[in-house]
Amino acid sequence: MALLVLLGLLGTLSSILCNEQELRSDLFNTTRHNPLALPRDSSEPINVTLSWVTGFVVGLDEIDGKFTIMGNLEMSWRDELMRWNKEKYNVSSIVVIGKEAWTPPIYVLNKMDSGFLSNGLKDDLLRIQHTGEVSCTHAGEMAVSCPLDPKDFPFDVQSCVMMFGLTVHSSLEVRLKFSDTPIQSVTGAGIMTVDHPIWTITGFRTTAPEYLNIASIKFCLFRKSLYYTFTMFGPSALLNCLTIFAFLIPNDQGEKISCGMTIFLAFVVFLVQVGDIIPKNSNAVPVLGKYYLYSIIGSAIMVINTVIHSFIANKRLTNGEIKVEPMNNDLEKPSTFDMYDDTISVSSNGITGKKNALVKFLKKYGLKILDVICFLTSVLLIGISVCMLLTTKSKCDSV
Repeated sequence: MALLVLLGLLGTLSSILCNEQELRSDLFNTTRHNPLALPRDSSEPINVTLSWVTGFVVGLDEIDGKFTIMGNLEMSWRDELMRWNKEKYNVSSIVVIGKEAWTPPIYVLNKMDSGFLSNGLKDDLLRIQHTGEVSCTHAGEMAVSCPLDPKDFPFDVQSCVMMFGLTVHSSLEVRLKFSDTPIQSVTGAGIMTVDHPIWTITGFRTTAPEYLNIASIKFCLFRKSLYYTFTMFGPSALLNCLTIFAFLIPNDQGEKISCGMTIFLAFVVFLVQVGDIIPKNSNAVPVLGKYYLYSIIGSAIMVINTVIHSFIANKRLTNGEIKVEPMNNDLEKPSTFDMYDDTISVSSNGITGKKNALVKFLKKYGLKILDVICFLTSVLLIGISVCMLLTTKSKCDSV
């Protein structure tokens, strides 16, 4: 009994194979089939429906402006010349290679160093239903051009676009459009399945103009800033604190100049690192670069203040005066200018009482006023840079 059942199944399978061979011979008969001819029997355009299935983000090269992503491009259309009677052949669908049937000559307009759709769909497998519905899935790694806007780095959100187009046919012959679910994932949950260490896809927008043979997908990429906060922003914040506290070092100590120069050079190194990470763009300055620039100016003011003190002290010593402490900011000690009142000769011609009072005032409090101005300027610059960095919020126009 079992042998009879097995023989029956083998007979049915042989009959199906014979029917499929007969079907293929009828469908791909060269007298009625040409893979270059548009598969339509009316003047209506062929609608090619697109859907992108995201695998994971490979990376985003900031310097070269190249966005790389793994995924599948699913396409479907109706081939009116590939329909048959299901009951006659007892076959509901067949699988053919792309070069045997008509396929849309689709390609990626902004592709970079990638073989994605380099040969169209000629080497892909097509599933053809008896109703003429054709479906195809092209999988691989796609790299597209994605110029970055470094203005909000490292708290930025970038937009990268994948643009698909047709090489030969116009929108009156073949029309590209997206399905009801244009972006999917391999697991079916969200548009992102494998998270990237730096970038996360937070949104997308699809565009397919009706009278253009171009369709595009814009991805919204959010940069995770923890790495840059830990390696660049955190240490530089401590250096800013050192810049402020360095004003408390007495000016007659040589360590103040060396401390200021060390902080200055450290900020320069951080600024060079930012220049190596972001693309060379003269249209926008990154907010992190502005932060380092203001911090460099703040530390430079502290160094300049110390140099002015040292210059005045050395100038007085070269005039044969006794050695004093001209850089002491203690208000209870005599001012450095008081020790030189008798040695400074001022001509009485044209000198009024107001000028004499102003000169005495500057002798006594001039360096102290300079210290206060330099300190407040440095604190203001550092505060502005920190507030500018913390209030940065980038947006993406993808929905």
